[in-house]
Amino acid sequence: MIFIHYSNNYYNKFLSSLTSKYCRFYSSGQKNTYLPSLPIFTKLLKHAETQSLQKPVIVDVKSNTSHSYQNLVSDVSSFRNKLLKGSFNQNLNEKCVAFLCPNGYDYVVSQWSIWSVGGIAVPLCTTHPQSELLYVLKDSQASTVITHPDFYDKIKSVTKDAGIDDLILVGDKKEKYSDFDGINYKAPSLIPMEESRKALIIYTSGTTGKPKGVVSTHSNIKAQVSSLIEAWRWSDKDRILHVLPLHHLHGILNALTCAIYAGATVEMLPKFDAAEVWNRWMLPERNLALFMAVPTIYSKLIHYYNDNISDELKPKATESCSQFRLMVSGSSALPAPVRNTWKEISGGQILLERYGMSEIGMALSHEYNNEKRFEGCVGLPLPNVQVRLISEDDKDVTNLTETPGEIQVKGQNVFKEYWNKPEATQKEFTQDGWFKTGDIAIITEKEKVYKILGRKSVDIIKSGGYKISSLEIERILLSHPNILDVSVVGVEDPEWGQKIGAVIVLKDKDMMIDLTILKEFLKDKLAKYKIPSLLKIVQELPKNAMGKVGKKELIKLFDKHHMNIK
Repeated sequence: MIFIHYSNNYYNKFLSSLTSKYCRFYSSGQKNTYLPSLPIFTKLLKHAETQSLQKPVIVDVKSNTSHSYQNLVSDVSSFRNKLLKGSFNQNLNEKCVAFLCPNGYDYVVSQWSIWSVGGIAVPLCTTHPQSELLYVLKDSQASTVITHPDFYDKIKSVTKDAGIDDLILVGDKKEKYSDFDGINYKAPSLIPMEESRKALIIYTSGTTGKPKGVVSTHSNIKAQVSSLIEAWRWSDKDRILHVLPLHHLHGILNALTCAIYAGATVEMLPKFDAAEVWNRWMLPERNLALFMAVPTIYSKLIHYYNDNISDELKPKATESCSQFRLMVSGSSALPAPVRNTWKEISGGQILLERYGMSEIGMALSHEYNNEKRFEGCVGLPLPNVQVRLISEDDKDVTNLTETPGEIQVKGQNVFKEYWNKPEATQKEFTQDGWFKTGDIAIITEKEKVYKILGRKSVDIIKSGGYKISSLEIERILLSHPNILDVSVVGVEDPEWGQKIGAVIVLKDKDMMIDLTILKEFLKDKLAKYKIPSLLKIVQELPKNAMGKVGKKELIKLFDKHHMNIK
């Protein structure tokens, strides 16, 4: 049974392709005045009671619409009936509901409606191929799929192949979710629901095999969000421009859920576009407070500033950055040239770097104070998050400086489990309950803050008895005037264990770089054993939606004889 919510002419195209035996219709006027007593909903109801009807929670840039907190409460209260199929006396009992929606209001209504009926929200990536979507649907055992018309053709056959016959369409401009008129708001009643319920499955990047579903509970979400709101000083006066993908932690929790939890406003672009971002920033309103992005986005904003904004308008563009009280970079290491150039063109904004992952939320962050953000570092543990460093010989080196150890994390922020993978879950925890992140870090001698050296698996290169951080080498290489992008990998070698290979994207293709030039540039900047002995020049680096480089793919570029192909 495929459940179709809409009936206007726009959807006749979809309906005509579906035989009547697969269709079932619901009017949008059904009412349900109940929401669960989970922290996210008690906060939402509080904001709906205290915020003005004119203040938006979501500004959907694509549809050019604004939606108040009262709208969101009413629409979630109504749309939850579609998920319950009209029954008032049941919930989904932790069934998985996958949803494929563009960044915007429909995404928010879908996700919060799933939570409102006790379901587990499984966000799908809009840019993933059908094969990857099928994997997530099958692995999560989703019982229902919610999708937007933009992705209907893409998901229809995938849903069928996954054996799912419950497909719900959302996103009609003419048909409202609820009959809320924007004036007569009535708050729903709260019904009990445990915070220990599973709430969200985010699929990891799959660097060690097939992606695993990271299961977070409502208690985990509350802990993660509360910690960031305290550390980054979120308030109901804030307004954030949201450009991040919404199938990863950065976009879902750090930017979107924190904002709603705090009573703030989220302007949502369907995807990142450098021109749109700069144009929005330069509007006279100057009412934005936060911006969060990955280093690749900041790099693209810099290129647009240099190449597309006239000299006459550059001062205005720089001045527009003064409206932000906080600009955050995360999900991958921030190259020093990007950090320094951004500070220059933004009028002194020092990007706040932090450290986290799907399994733990955010664990480390630089302080809110601009002067205490140090290059190449990620700060200190966030409120109510326990962090320690454990050396390779299983010693706690948290109180030692410049001593590498694996980051291990403990607290309410740590996820519940990998979906249907009890052995994998058990493997990633110590006997005393600490989650092993697989990331190696040190406490710096001077600043006494955490500095990430890299992943145990791909970022720590073991060569000639040395343990070498590929991230350190990458930071130095990016300071070369003709290197646009770079990734450093360990290539297996019978004599050295691993050799250091650099994969480089050039700024000027006519100015070639070879190993001799590279070694000359690095000789005064790195120890000799850290200098790459292998080189490959490429047009671009393979990256996922969050800007992380697929290093295992890059290793394959070097054949077994380590030929330096230019």
